[in-house]
Amino acid sequence: MSARLSIWQRSRIPLLSVLLGIGVTLIAVGLIALIRLCTNLAFHGHVSTAEAVPNFSTWGAWGILVPVIGGLIIGVMARWGSPAIRGHGIPEAMQAIGTAASRIPARVAILKPLSAAISIGTGGPFGAEGPIIATGGAVGSLVGQWLPSSPVQRKILLAAGAAAGMTAIFGTPLAAVLLAVELLLFEYRGRSFLPVALAAGTAMALRSCFHEPLPMFPLAFDRAPDLPLSSGAFLIGGICGLLAVIVTKAVYALEDAFEKLPVHWMWWPAIGGLVVGVIGWIEPRTLGVGYDNLRELLEGSLAVKAILTLATLKFLSWWVALSSGTSGGTLAPLMTVGGAVGALCAHALHGIPLYADFPIGLGVLIGMAATFAGASRAFLASVVFAYEASHAAGSLGPLLLGCGAAVLVSRVLMRETIMTEKLARRGVRVPSDYEPDFLESIPVGKAMEAEPLKVGPEETVAEIALRLATPGTPWHDVRLIPITGPDQALLGLITRADLFAALESPQTTVLEAGIQHPVTIHAEDSLAEAADRMIRHGIGRIPVVDRSPAPKLVGLVTRRAILEAKRYHLELDRMPHP
Repeated sequence: MSARLSIWQRSRIPLLSVLLGIGVTLIAVGLIALIRLCTNLAFHGHVSTAEAVPNFSTWGAWGILVPVIGGLIIGVMARWGSPAIRGHGIPEAMQAIGTAASRIPARVAILKPLSAAISIGTGGPFGAEGPIIATGGAVGSLVGQWLPSSPVQRKILLAAGAAAGMTAIFGTPLAAVLLAVELLLFEYRGRSFLPVALAAGTAMALRSCFHEPLPMFPLAFDRAPDLPLSSGAFLIGGICGLLAVIVTKAVYALEDAFEKLPVHWMWWPAIGGLVVGVIGWIEPRTLGVGYDNLRELLEGSLAVKAILTLATLKFLSWWVALSSGTSGGTLAPLMTVGGAVGALCAHALHGIPLYADFPIGLGVLIGMAATFAGASRAFLASVVFAYEASHAAGSLGPLLLGCGAAVLVSRVLMRETIMTEKLARRGVRVPSDYEPDFLESIPVGKAMEAEPLKVGPEETVAEIALRLATPGTPWHDVRLIPITGPDQALLGLITRADLFAALESPQTTVLEAGIQHPVTIHAEDSLAEAADRMIRHGIGRIPVVDRSPAPKLVGLVTRRAILEAKRYHLELDRMPHP
């Protein structure tokens, strides 16, 4: 029975992730239908879930007020529903992991997709991916709250739901898994990677049943990466990294400006909606999700003036709307602006003979991925997303160079990211990197004290106390003493405190006064395991024993040994002095 229970415990979270992938995919399909319904109602005055384009053909100039009405509705939902629906949702998911043991309220899972559908359906310049990623994470968190789960298991389910949501929208399962690893999990371990992969794979399989486009942003490109392509990609990536820094700082600067307005934040989305409506009147392509804009950019058919107009006005519309606290995503708008800048860079490169035939579509793809990579620092997710979303066979090398350049610029010029700046202001620390625990690679035998001082079981507390009280001897600073019998068999331990407490009966033996069943560890175990046992049992020293039936003492590992290992690790990472 215990073996069966063990198997069930190991497989429960992966199996739940499969079910979660199914549920989140259905929610994503429902969100897309709801966005279309809102678009048809708001801009065309009829009830339909058919694909619709937000424009002014029905209401004329009165259509400028449609985003304002949407903003008013979202402000009301945020004030009396949940403020967590404001923004693009990923920072809130990261905060839930960091400070709330991965608990997200149920109302967020309901209100987030509903508010996003209203926001995008009334012309908000956002993509559906951010809200569904946040919603998928909320659903995963709820599953982990409804069923008995540890905080780590809830975090895994939250990340699995988020990955399923991104996959359902874009059809990029590997990128979704990597995004979950880089922004939510901050670890690459079998216990977390497998459930997230199963959820994303399930969403990908189910997505095909609803005839969603695949690839999402097709690009016919199979040219072998040569020097012009590679160096051009690096240049475009660097420029888009600078763009990512500017965009991130601009968003938070405008958020700060909204904070100073003499009106309640409930009204801010309506103010943002007015700007969205006016810009939409000038350029209707800035309204809504704008996935078609990305496809047109990748085709390379837009004129330079049209690209510049789209980049400028889409950024302004999204910048004001997001900063106003409405509900929407960042991925698609960032990629639209970045793709347009990438296209402009490719056109500019054509003026240099070496880059005369640099493909516009490749410039767009690199701009899309590099801008998101620079803003979020989700490097691998950005590269793989562009590769999966386009199926451009020869783009992987240039994408690596472009996104690498963008992240390099971002790291040099910006401390936080578009995902973490808000959390940093709230005092929430989010890891920026993750690496294996170096203590896992160091065996206890390498750091232990091989010849610790020890005593026999018949010695009295009075005798040992006299040794400890004698200055200038090795015994003077001893805090824990192993008690050994014949052939170094470990019989127990006695601490300095226990020994002096037993002095009321000076002839008491150390074995009677000490601990007869101590916590032990083996020489081949890792220092990470030693540290875990010290924390779990509230101790600072552990005897090291062999694996014989009557374990023999072979050493003693202390907190100081672990700290010394840490110090040595820090020294290896320190830059040498010139």
